[in-house]
Amino acid sequence: MFFSSKKSVLGVDIGTTNIKIAQITTKDNGHFLDTYGLVNVSFEIDEKREDVILQTVNVLKQLMEKASVTTKDVVYSLPNSAVFTSTISMPKMTDQELASAVEFEAKKYVPLPMSEMDLAWTILEKMTDGKSTILITAVPKAISLSYNKIFELAKLKPFAVEIEALALIRSVIGDDKGNNLLIDIGAKQTHLNIIEKGNLVLTRNIPVGGESITLIISESLKISYARAEQFKKDFGINQASLIPETIKPVLMKIKTEAKQLQSLYRARSKNFDKIIMVGGGANLPGLSEFLNDMGPQVITGDPLSCLVFNPDLKPILQQYSANLSVAIGLALRTDK
Repeated sequence: MFFSSKKSVLGVDIGTTNIKIAQITTKDNGHFLDTYGLVNVSFEIDEKREDVILQTVNVLKQLMEKASVTTKDVVYSLPNSAVFTSTISMPKMTDQELASAVEFEAKKYVPLPMSEMDLAWTILEKMTDGKSTILITAVPKAISLSYNKIFELAKLKPFAVEIEALALIRSVIGDDKGNNLLIDIGAKQTHLNIIEKGNLVLTRNIPVGGESITLIISESLKISYARAEQFKKDFGINQASLIPETIKPVLMKIKTEAKQLQSLYRARSKNFDKIIMVGGGANLPGLSEFLNDMGPQVITGDPLSCLVFNPDLKPILQQYSANLSVAIGLALRTDK
């Protein structure tokens, strides 16, 4: 895509135990990584508590200062656990009819009263017969208000908000028009997304993540959480590791869910071209081999491939790129 004017955007990814940011300037036909940052927090981020909101604001402001952020234009993500998403097919109709019909259909998929939700929808694809495939997203208004307060207190100007999966499509899928399974392994949750021709068609969340693995290692080897975390990063589930059998039940939950989605997809006479892993948990040594028997090629998503940056930074950026995938994808958005 060609951009004739310069625009700097800060992507902000607020997780349950950390905050990640990336500032990208888009000009001409290039995306330049200006700065980035990530920090783990000593408290669990909860957007419902006033004291935690203030703590989050302070951490975010300190992180931006240390990273020398220069823009106030922000795109941020909402946690998958707080967002209801679904894709629906709608018959041919006018734009006005479509808006009313989507809101009516959304009531079937959202388990809370629509009066309590902020609803958004996007046309993913228009068929030649006039039918449309539409992605609907709904988030509780209370959560939206909390996030608005965070950015207001941080003196930032959000111009867009989106779910994590859409940011990941932008940063690690890009122009790939294949059918891919995107597995995002976070600290407390793993999100599995089916991406078809660059569009999100299905998402599933399971309550296990990198912390689950670290806790099991800590308990089984009777070592501290910090040592267990380092043990996980160093050895993972390689054959030389002392712990592959110990952590395999957690990984099997992810693999079982992935296989269920694969079976559903095959029932539609389709197959995954690739399995793409992102998130901090994607760096677990041996994980690719653990998933290899599913058939498709297993790769780790690379959000750096679409960016221009100082080559001297590459070694350290590669260490954190899986963690920064969402923040980078958010910062790549330039349209309101």
